[in-house]
Amino acid sequence: MPRCISVPFVLLALIPPLSAQVAVEPPIKLAEVVVTPSRFGVADVATTAAAALTAAELEVLPQVGDDLFRSIARLPGLAADDVSAQFWVRGAPHSELLARLDGVELLEPFHLKDVAGALSIVDPVTMRWLELSTGGFSAEHGNRLAAVLTMETKSDPRPLTALNLSLTGVGASKQGGFAGRRGRWLVAARRGYPDVALRASGRDDDISPRYYDAMAKVEYDFAPAHTLSVHALHAGDGFRYARTNSPTLSSSYDSDYVWARWRGAVGPTLKGEAVLSWTRLSWNRNGSGRLDGFPFSLRDQRQLDVAALRQEWTYQPGEQAILRGGVEAKTADSRYNYALSHQRSAVNNGLSVVVTETVNAALAPDGSALGAFVSAKVRPFVPLVVEPGLRFDRHGHTRDAEWNPRLNAALSLGRATVRAAWGEYSQAQGLHELSVADGERTFGRAERAEHRVLGVERPISQRIALRVEAYERLTTRVRPRWENLDNAYDLFPEAQADRARLAPNRARARGVEVLLSSRGPQQLQWHLSYVLSRSEERLAGRWVPRSRDHAHAFYADATYALNPRWQFSTAWHFHSGWPTTNIVYSLAPLTSGGRRLVSATGPAYGLRLPDYHRLDLRVTRRFKVRRGEVRVFLDIFNAYDRLNLLGYDHSVSVSGTQVTDRKKPREQLPFLPSVGVSWEF
Repeated sequence: MPRCISVPFVLLALIPPLSAQVAVEPPIKLAEVVVTPSRFGVADVATTAAAALTAAELEVLPQVGDDLFRSIARLPGLAADDVSAQFWVRGAPHSELLARLDGVELLEPFHLKDVAGALSIVDPVTMRWLELSTGGFSAEHGNRLAAVLTMETKSDPRPLTALNLSLTGVGASKQGGFAGRRGRWLVAARRGYPDVALRASGRDDDISPRYYDAMAKVEYDFAPAHTLSVHALHAGDGFRYARTNSPTLSSSYDSDYVWARWRGAVGPTLKGEAVLSWTRLSWNRNGSGRLDGFPFSLRDQRQLDVAALRQEWTYQPGEQAILRGGVEAKTADSRYNYALSHQRSAVNNGLSVVVTETVNAALAPDGSALGAFVSAKVRPFVPLVVEPGLRFDRHGHTRDAEWNPRLNAALSLGRATVRAAWGEYSQAQGLHELSVADGERTFGRAERAEHRVLGVERPISQRIALRVEAYERLTTRVRPRWENLDNAYDLFPEAQADRARLAPNRARARGVEVLLSSRGPQQLQWHLSYVLSRSEERLAGRWVPRSRDHAHAFYADATYALNPRWQFSTAWHFHSGWPTTNIVYSLAPLTSGGRRLVSATGPAYGLRLPDYHRLDLRVTRRFKVRRGEVRVFLDIFNAYDRLNLLGYDHSVSVSGTQVTDRKKPREQLPFLPSVGVSWEF
């Protein structure tokens, strides 16, 4: 990777000379100035930002399962595979992202957790806008190291009903108003049948997944500039697996969120928001049978309850400064009831033995947390806006007390805007994040990260915008973790031979992102992005790539509207190969004179998979009917059936003293067609 010292010169080339920076336009209102870099938006209407997609554009782009998080994963700096809806942000796992829906924090917002969260619990038809910050976010957001995703649902008093049917599920939503349009309500529900899609693609492996979710919102303007809303979200899913010579698995997961939200203004200068919420998450996994010929049993029952209150205020006395402050308090308790018993064969001191491993845990940790922040957005002179901030977070169950200073700035230079960010961030281990299956019984210290971001955004023409951004994230106090180095998607990861404890002492992520996109109403809409990056951690004295590290990534999409009825979209993804870990097979000598085949993992992430690339297509046809509009789409995932790999399976044979290992590709999703229809009236 090129040295980072060369990055600023790439950015400076986009800035016009000082002689061209005569201010002839009135300054933008301070409240409308975007200071934070690394922000991406999806909204009801197009914006002038290079990193923006409209909701209408997102709707017609190719995507699997009409999943919101999978759609987001197309943005620069994000990495995701075909199996999971979870995405990595600039080399950081999804657990380091803060997700908020209508003001409430969503914890593990995914269905089908046994396959690493194949779909998100957020229904995209309810979305009004969202914003993703992939680095350098300001002080109001805490307890996350990498990114912030903010989502807001629709708020429209006009009556509208939508029915959706596709190969993987069925859904419905309805909205309306009351009290003379002072009140608004929205309900939505989905039921998924992904096993149908698996059978259609010829991948029916005795797997039966099901999921459903439902949300409701009622909001009311009880006074001028004051809105009170009540929300509820429930998500549930089940998973059954049964195959000969493998343990059976039966699991269920439930997520419940109930919260109230107030947003209002006290006079012309003071605005506020308050959110009172209750959250319950439940996990239930049960497995039994035989694994590798030995008896196997698993019971994994967990629960987390969280009550939280967040209050924020914004004070704007004039156009020279905006002051913000807030506090957040949480109390939570969790419960672990875990039991695992399995056996494996091993060679110990020249003897072939059977090792029995049992793990039992019955824990009920609880704790409270407090967070507070202050920040100020000031304009010392017209082209420059700066936003210093300070955040404090304390977590009782980990005994962490962290102070995090942050500074963001935006400088307007003619048609270009330069944004920069520096800040410190911390993240405590969650009450529900103990790896009890691996013997973890105590919580570790909070991890810390330092963000450095510099970006330039500039319109190239009236219809084309360019954004270039360089970043560096340095992480310290990295907690040890357990990973399956060879196959992260095994249904019983805690019982596999490739399970390993990784204990890096620090990590770093660096990169340059380039985004070029069309904007405004056009017959042809397109986006191009390229990312040069590296994500690694210091492990046992050497730098090791993280599991979603890639040097190069390229993404392109285009949507052509032949007329208001027909839309044709295509998207192409490419990234260089992700790291994986080799499995080494050998013959271990026995004291009896014979030999026994054994396996061991090679250096962590010491191999690279082949490059990934994929072409997706979608055709959308709209029909005006007597009652509303019908939209029909045909979606083709992996149109040229590229064999993209997640890793390798091994076919091992022994001839005398010779061990032969034939690697078989462990593939991601193949060519996968999907059809769907929606009716709005």
